[in-house]
Amino acid sequence: MCSISGRPGFAEVLRGHRHAARMTLERLAEVSGVSARALSDMERGRSRGPQHGTVAALADALSLEGDVRERFVGLARDGRLRGHWERPGSPCELPGSVADFTGRTAERVWLSRLVYEESAPGTGVVGLITGTAGLGKTALAVRAAHAVRPSFPDGVLFLDLCGMSRQPLSAGDALRSLLRALGVAERQIPDGVPGRASLYRSLLRDRRALVVLDNATSEEQVRALMPGGGASRVLITTRRLLAGLEGVRRLALGPLSLPESAQLLSGILGGGAVSDRQPALTRLAELCGGLPLALRIIGNRLLSRPGWDADELAARLANEGCRLDQFTAGDLKIAHAFGMSYAQLSDSSRRMFRRLAGLPGQDFDADLAAVAAGVSVEDAWAALDDLVDLGLLHDGAAGRFRFHDLVRLFARDRLHREEPPAEREALSARVTSWLRRSVARHGRPGRPAASPVAPSDAEAAAAPGDAARRAPRTSPAPALLPSEPPGDPGGGRGRRPTRPCQVPPVLLRAVPHGPSSSPRLDSRAPGQTAWPVPPAQERPWQPSGTSCSCTVASWTDRAGRGSTTT
Repeated sequence: MCSISGRPGFAEVLRGHRHAARMTLERLAEVSGVSARALSDMERGRSRGPQHGTVAALADALSLEGDVRERFVGLARDGRLRGHWERPGSPCELPGSVADFTGRTAERVWLSRLVYEESAPGTGVVGLITGTAGLGKTALAVRAAHAVRPSFPDGVLFLDLCGMSRQPLSAGDALRSLLRALGVAERQIPDGVPGRASLYRSLLRDRRALVVLDNATSEEQVRALMPGGGASRVLITTRRLLAGLEGVRRLALGPLSLPESAQLLSGILGGGAVSDRQPALTRLAELCGGLPLALRIIGNRLLSRPGWDADELAARLANEGCRLDQFTAGDLKIAHAFGMSYAQLSDSSRRMFRRLAGLPGQDFDADLAAVAAGVSVEDAWAALDDLVDLGLLHDGAAGRFRFHDLVRLFARDRLHREEPPAEREALSARVTSWLRRSVARHGRPGRPAASPVAPSDAEAAAAPGDAARRAPRTSPAPALLPSEPPGDPGGGRGRRPTRPCQVPPVLLRAVPHGPSSSPRLDSRAPGQTAWPVPPAQERPWQPSGTSCSCTVASWTDRAGRGSTTT
C-alpha cells in the first residue's frame, strides 16, 4: 500500500523486506515473536503504525541495519502519528489524576512491583484492587497508571465497566471498546465474545500495554478481558471480592490512617490558614473514618464556603443522628456511594444489613446476626457472606464481623426508612431476650451461671422450627447457637472456623439481670441507663482507641424504640 505522496508505505516496505529475506509469514512470525495474524494485518495496511517494540523485533528478524533500518522504523512512526491525528480520540483514554493525592505508599509500591513482575509463559499478570465504596480504588489505580505510563510504550487504556449500575457493561461491549482503542477498525471486530477475546489477547501479547478495568461487577465480566501472556498488564478495581478469579494478584484496600486523612484534608483546603485550625481538621478527619470520599466531601464543603468554621462543622458531624446528611457536596454524596452497593444485594441480605445496625457493641458473630434478622444461622452466614463480598461488612478473626462507622450509620438510616416501628420493636425484643439468656447461661464474671431462661415468644417466632433447639438447658453450654442443629456447629456450611459463642464482658454488664426486665438506672444520669465500661484488658474484641460505652437508650434508638425498657 502506497502513501498519499506516492511513496511506498510501511505495509509495502515490510512485504518487500520479507520477500527479499525469502521468509513466509509463518517463518517471520517465528523468528520475530510477532503473530502471523498481526503480520498479515500490517502487510494489508490494517495496522499502519505498529508499536516501536514490534517494529524493532521485525527489523532484527529481517536483519535490517543502517539507513534501511532507520527508514523502516520511521515509516512505522509516521503511521502511528497519522493514526493518532486521524481518529477522533481514544475511547479508552486514561482520566487525569487528582493533584492532592495523599498516602497509599505501600499500595503504590505493590502496584509498581506488579508492573515489572515476571510471569510464567502463557500467563498474564493481573492486579485486583478490592474495597468498599469511598476508599479511593479508582483514584489509586489512575494515579499508579500515570506513574508507570513510560513503562508502557504501546499505551495505557482505561475502561469503566459500570459494575454498580443497573446495566453493567457486558464483556462483548467491553471488548469492542478495547479493540477499537487498540486500533482495530469496527468492521474487523469479530461478532462473538470468543472471537473478540482471542483477537484482544493476541494484540496484548504482541505489545506492552496497561489496561485499567474500573468498577468490575463479576468474574464473568472480566475473565474475557484478562491477558493470555506477554508484557501487557491488566489492573482491575472492584467493590466485590471476585473470589472466583484465579491467578490474580490481590490488594485489599483499607481506610487511610488518621495522619494520612488529616494530610489529605489539609491538601484539599491548601493555603496558610490550615495550620490555624489543625486540631479541628484532625477531628474532622477522624469523623470521616479514613474514607477518601468522605474527606473529599468535607474538604470541598469547607473550601467552597470560606466563612464556615471547622470546629462548628466537626460538632455537627459528632452528632450521629445527622452525620450522614453532612457528607454531601454538590453531586458527591457518601450515602449515594453506599446505596449503589446496597442496591446490589438480595432482599434477604438487605434485611440482614439493616437489622445489624440495631445491635449493640463494636462487633458481632453469625449467631447474634441470625437472631437480629430472624433467620437460621445457616441463612445468616449466606447473608453475611454477601455483605462481606460487597465490602459492607468487615470479617475478622474467630468469625466476628463489624461495620465501618459510616456504613453503620447508613444501615441505621435504612432500618428507620424501610422497617416499620413494629418490626424495629420486635428486633429489639429478640436481641434483648437472646442476650439475657446468654448471660443467664454463662453467668456474670465471678458469679455462677443463673437458671436457664426460655426463649421469648418473639425470639421463638423469629425462625419457625427452631424452637426445639432453643429449649432451656439445665447446665451451661460451651456454645450458644440459637438455631444450630446438634452435631453441626457450622450450621451446615462446613467452611467457617467455629468457636464457642462468647458474650463480651461489656454485654454481660449491659444486659439486665434478675427478675426485673427493666435495666437498672444510673442515679447520676436520670432517664438513661449507663453501663460501666470494663478495663481495656477485658475488651480484646474492641480496637484500641475506640469507645465502648453503651446505653440502653442509645441501643434502643438504633432499633427504633422510644423507651429504655425491654
